[in-house]
Amino acid sequence: MKFLLILLLLIPVITASDEHKSEKSDKVSKSRKEPKKAQALRQTVKANTEFAINFFKLLTSASTQDTDSPPQNVVFSPFSISSAFSMMLLGAQKQTHQEMWKGLSLHNTHCREMEVHQAYSNLLQVLNEPKSSLQVNIGNAIFVNQSLTLLESFEDDARRYYHAEIIEEDFSDLQKVENKINAYVKNKTEGKIEDLIKNLHKHAQLVLINYVLFKGEWQEPFDSDSTTVEKFFVDKDTEVDVPMMYHTGYYNIYHDTDLPCTVVELPYKDNASMIIAMAEPGKIHEVEQGFSAKTIQRWRTSLSKEYIKLHMPKFSISSTIDLREALKAFGINIAFSDEADFLGITSEVRLKVEKAIHKAVLDVNEKGTVAAAVVAISFRRLAFEEINIDRPFISIIYEHNTNSILFMATVMNPAQE
Repeated sequence: MKFLLILLLLIPVITASDEHKSEKSDKVSKSRKEPKKAQALRQTVKANTEFAINFFKLLTSASTQDTDSPPQNVVFSPFSISSAFSMMLLGAQKQTHQEMWKGLSLHNTHCREMEVHQAYSNLLQVLNEPKSSLQVNIGNAIFVNQSLTLLESFEDDARRYYHAEIIEEDFSDLQKVENKINAYVKNKTEGKIEDLIKNLHKHAQLVLINYVLFKGEWQEPFDSDSTTVEKFFVDKDTEVDVPMMYHTGYYNIYHDTDLPCTVVELPYKDNASMIIAMAEPGKIHEVEQGFSAKTIQRWRTSLSKEYIKLHMPKFSISSTIDLREALKAFGINIAFSDEADFLGITSEVRLKVEKAIHKAVLDVNEKGTVAAAVVAISFRRLAFEEINIDRPFISIIYEHNTNSILFMATVMNPAQE
């Protein structure tokens, strides 16, 4: 008899957060005193960035293949996907393990596997630290059939490295299990993601959940009274009306000559930023497929602070991604097949991944944006430059302390949810 593992990945949101007492993060600086741990941390973040960019290119390329469909928004959390599948590595064996290790770009770390898992533990600790105006909640949970015994080594490592909750349920009543998982997800994402799972397979034995909730306040919020309805040019034939926020102030900007786009950094309070890269007319796919980790580094080091008039759309977008199909392009196949080997999870039955679902929600409004992280003195003519984000753009949200990319998006049409 076949038994099935269900993997469900969910995600986040950007809204205004409540204010709490600030605590400075020093986890990464402490790790520098331990060279091996620091190296593993840097290499794991580097691998995550490589995976994020490759996955982004795959998704944005797929979204353009159907020329008869209107342009689609894409949003996802690369950190959520990579950390969830990395936790699965704890129980994967043989070729199943090899495919996943390589597909996640972790083979490029040249680290021992347990060093990578420890790096994830460190990342989770740093990212989850409470801050006054930035909230990042990342966690994992494993819902397991109460009749199935997990290997003690897998259960201990999942708790130790990924801070996973192990929740036993009676899978003979799948509707009840679905309701409990969906309630858990709704609670952890503060209502942003509801009814994620439906129709669990009758042989389902295990459901792995990863969630990320991001809530950030802009350093200088937009004034809601300045928001007006303006045109957004989706492509040469399509324009839509969108609520356009407006602010004048100092922003880090860069006009890229290698890729045809204008880059603006919008910092949040407490060490996180959104990078917007607005493509020149008709060039969004050129920017999507042309950028790399080096491009992001070039943008961040080339930004210069200028006083500008910024027009930025207010929007809410979401994506639901079938990871089973998407990850095949990364060579991850066996995990979803009858040949899957997850005997490191349990020795009682053979497991395979039946479903892998990723859902992301991204909300941007007046309370979540603003100016300047890098100070550069530049003499220019007095007339203020005006940057109007009224064309398709790429959005990247990263956390400064770990340099982790938490979310990536292409906004083709901000009027499309």
